[in-house]
Amino acid sequence: MLIFIAVIIAFVVIKFFYDMSQQSIQVGKQGGMANKYKVLIGYLLEGHQNSRIIGQTGDSLTVGCASTGGQTIFNLVQTFGSLTVEWKMESPLFGKHRLEWQFPEYEDQEKMMRKLTNDLEKYQQNVISASPFRDSFLN
Repeated sequence: MLIFIAVIIAFVVIKFFYDMSQQSIQVGKQGGMANKYKVLIGYLLEGHQNSRIIGQTGDSLTVGCASTGGQTIFNLVQTFGSLTVEWKMESPLFGKHRLEWQFPEYEDQEKMMRKLTNDLEKYQQNVISASPFRDSFLN
């Protein structure tokens, strides 16, 4: 019985890694993450003059920027049929923050960016209004 369970677990693990490998190959055939999501990445790079691509694998890409006010990072990860976008921000003034979105793999990238922008604006308004320094930002 134990051998049967071990074989099933091994099969599931091997299948998972095989599927991940196939996914990376498919993204590569589409020109890689930078090409597949170039519209979205273009918008992220335009967000700040110091923004740049700071990492890339077969199924992920990281855009980020850093300045004296902190750092902002967007991780884009291609997962089975979807794109996960993670936003992380670290600031000496506001601390650490993180948001995450899931989009269908072939969602319109302009629509993705509108969703990111809208959610981030709302989130940052909430952060500022909860800040003890709020009055200095609103004036």
